[in-house]
Amino acid sequence: MKAASIRSHLLLLVLALSVPLISYVGFEIYAQRQQAVDHTKSALRMLAKTMASNTGDKIASAELTLARLAVRPQVRKVDPQACDSILGDLLALNPDYSNVATTTVQGKVACSAVVPPGGKHLDYAQNPAFQHFLKSRRFDVSQPFPSPSTGKWVSVLSTPIWNDQHELVGGVHIPMDVKAFDPKIPTQHLPDGSRYGFFRDDGIMVWRNLDPEGVIGKRPDAEAARQIVKIRDGEFESLAVDGITRFFSVVPMPEVGWVAFVGVPVSVVYAEANRRALTTAVIALLSITLLGILAIAMARWIAQPIAALAHTARLVHRGDLGARAIVAGPREVQEVANAFNAMTDSLQSASQALEAEIAERKEIEVQMRDMAFHDPLTGLPNRLLLHDRMSQLMAASVRGGFFGALMFLDLDDFKPLNDTHGHEVGDQLLKEAADRLTRCVRQMDTVARFGGDEFVVMLGELHADRVQSMAQAHSIAEKIRVLLAAPYLLTICQEGQTDRLVEHRCSASIGVVLFSTGPASQADILKWADAAMYQSKKAGGNTVRFSDAVD
Repeated sequence: MKAASIRSHLLLLVLALSVPLISYVGFEIYAQRQQAVDHTKSALRMLAKTMASNTGDKIASAELTLARLAVRPQVRKVDPQACDSILGDLLALNPDYSNVATTTVQGKVACSAVVPPGGKHLDYAQNPAFQHFLKSRRFDVSQPFPSPSTGKWVSVLSTPIWNDQHELVGGVHIPMDVKAFDPKIPTQHLPDGSRYGFFRDDGIMVWRNLDPEGVIGKRPDAEAARQIVKIRDGEFESLAVDGITRFFSVVPMPEVGWVAFVGVPVSVVYAEANRRALTTAVIALLSITLLGILAIAMARWIAQPIAALAHTARLVHRGDLGARAIVAGPREVQEVANAFNAMTDSLQSASQALEAEIAERKEIEVQMRDMAFHDPLTGLPNRLLLHDRMSQLMAASVRGGFFGALMFLDLDDFKPLNDTHGHEVGDQLLKEAADRLTRCVRQMDTVARFGGDEFVVMLGELHADRVQSMAQAHSIAEKIRVLLAAPYLLTICQEGQTDRLVEHRCSASIGVVLFSTGPASQADILKWADAAMYQSKKAGGNTVRFSDAVD
């Protein structure tokens, strides 16, 4: 049998090299696209959960305010002649509120922080939001509608007023500008064309970051809007109301009957992966073409060097990008070996660059996770992380039979510092207070910033005996109270002037509650600690008060 020509041998070699390269390129293209989807899904879901937490906390705070208003004696009278002045105080303290008002069960406005135009007696009996509230007879968040007085889109938060016979006699209402539902998420990593916001369970858009189509307060006629309400919890691709196909992540908010969503254009999700896939394919194609040209030009028998080269190709196919061909044999074979090594170097460089990018993306993901669970000013855990650790501690208390303690702290005389010297100096005090709190507790305990000048300290694994646990908690609370009451030396920086130090004294009102194996929820424990803190406030501040509630 006639032996095959050198050209035939070299063509077979090119084919042997091409198969692993094409396989590798195909795998890389698939892996890069899948990685882009997985990364986007993880990042968007974290943002959606942050949205649900941030806006949910704001609504929960308003619900708590309404509940407290509804039990005040003057409010329960629902009497236009005996209006509670606290309505006006709340409106002045909360810029997100459009009004604070009470109505009778017939829909007539009894008291209002905002005087109606012309002193008219307003009647909301036929208002759809009021009718829905009467039907639910509980805390309710209405669908958005344009305010008759300001023209801005508002959503009314309402809670019932009950008399001593537990009969519904009226309601307390807070119309909020829908802009107040902005979750304030970190958007610097979101691409242009991204959309995020909230839908009601009935498909009505509550709020979104950009609304050029004017669909807030309506049911958008788009497949994406219908899928958001239908899926409620998960990820999908769909066509949005502006004609752009986006990748969406949605998270339910069962407390208010909403769904939070984040969507980014699909073109952005796959753009970088497609570019890298094209670059890799072109490099592989050029490399294979070069090997083919070299094969046609070869004229000598090079079986042994070719066998070694084929072995190297098999190693590359198995993923060993560090394998290199031995440069030996005739000059032509050496050129093939050098070209193959150059191609492998290029692939290895591309692979290393891809690994570096993946590491960078993971680092960004870690940073975003840290932003989602920690307060940006003090670095302390935020409410979301506090609730997670509280769940763990409550479960551990049930298993171990020991007590835990939760302290709710509110700084006394903090507002005058902000008013006199500005928020930058106030931020210095908050960070110093956070550092002092951290030094007062064990590493296993949790110090969290609850918001504004409020902090929460959670102590775990106290004594199994309630009396001894109370003594332990009281000792730590006193230590905190004394340390926080020590003077603060704060730096005032003014442009063009020498920095100067100012001393400020700022104590804390501390409410403490013990919990163990009882049926109390996180909300109950926080509410009891908050109530004890207010008792400390009423006592003049700089004191520790324990809640009488028993878990």
